[in-house]
Parts: sequence; structure tokens; C-alpha cells
Amino acid sequence: MFNFFDVNEIIKTFPDEAVSTIVDTYLTDEASASSRIFRVYYPISRHYHETCEEHLYLLTGKVKFAIEEEDPRVLTAGQLVTFERNTVHAITEILESPAVFFTVDAPRRVPTDVVYVNPEDAKIRPFVTHLDDLNQ
Repeated sequence: MFNFFDVNEIIKTFPDEAVSTIVDTYLTDEASASSRIFRVYYPISRHYHETCEEHLYLLTGKVKFAIEEEDPRVLTAGQLVTFERNTVHAITEILESPAVFFTVDAPRRVPTDVVYVNPEDAKIRPFVTHLDDLNQ
């Protein structure tokens, strides 16, 4: 099986505003790995994922990205960051919008696998809305 995706066309379908922190769409969704495109609308508090490694490639925009205890660094379009499960990370600031990422999670990350360092951060707003749910 194979697929072709027009990433630029997908990016155009994301709304200008969102209630959730991110809006995403799955390109692939297999047990071994999932791939998604997502747009970030608000800074993302320090969190980690228990079930997967994450590979984030910034397609558009500019963000301040923090990983573990390091000072945040600026990520610009065309840069990639990868990390293993249980690695604390955050987007502390959106410097240029839209901030859109292509991500590969291996193995697949279930949408509920978001563990906030400060559990109160989970109450600020929903973490993710799926693009398909917005278009129904």
C-alpha cells in the first residue's frame, strides 16, 4: 500500500483559530507508527508521551521549543527535533504563525498519551481537535 499527500494543500485546510491547543490530521495510523500534520494554536505546557518516540519536523512558522531542562531554543521551518518516550518537552512561545508540524510517532501514539508535568495544565483547554471532526 502507498499514499501521496499534498502537504501544502493540507496546511491550507487548518482553521485560523481553534479552541484546542492543536488541530491535527492523520496521514498514516498503524500500530508500528503514525504520522500526522498538526497546527499549534497556543503554547504547549511541559509534557511527555509514555508510549512512543516522537519526530517533529517544523513545516511552517517559528516556535520556542524546550526539551528536558535545557533553555528553550528557536525552531524555524525546516528543522527537525527527535526524542524518546518520557522526554519532557514544550512549546513555550509561538513566534511566527502558522506553526505547522509534520510528526512521526513510533510506535503509534494514542491521542490520550499526553502527560503534563503539572496536571493542572490539562485543564486549561483541550489538547487536540482532529481536523476531520471540525469538517463534519
